Amino acid sequence: MNVVFRGAGVLRVDPADRTILRLLRDRDRDGIPSEVVLRDGSRLLIFNISWGYDPAAVSAQVTTNISPSIGGVSVDVFTTDTVVAINDPETGAPLLAVA
Repeated sequence: MNVVFRGAGVLRVDPADRTILRLLRDRDRDGIPSEVVLRDGSRLLIFNISWGYDPAAVSAQVTTNISPSIGGVSVDVFTTDTVVAINDPETGAPLLAVA
């Protein structure tokens, strides 16, 4: 569970991050591969995530594939504001397009 405290006892996940985080963690995709496409064209294969906010950050920082680690799959770090799409890597079907 990722709990984020901002300010004096305020629990909050920014609305702009919520959809991305829910899709990758909560909506039955935890452990199932997802392909995240970043603004710079990078494509990351993700099986699980851990996330949080740096105190000065505007967007959530996401670390991939570390718990549990997946043999042969890289651990990557990105922020939610760099995501442009999330796809199902097995079918190519889009799961989310970010404007």
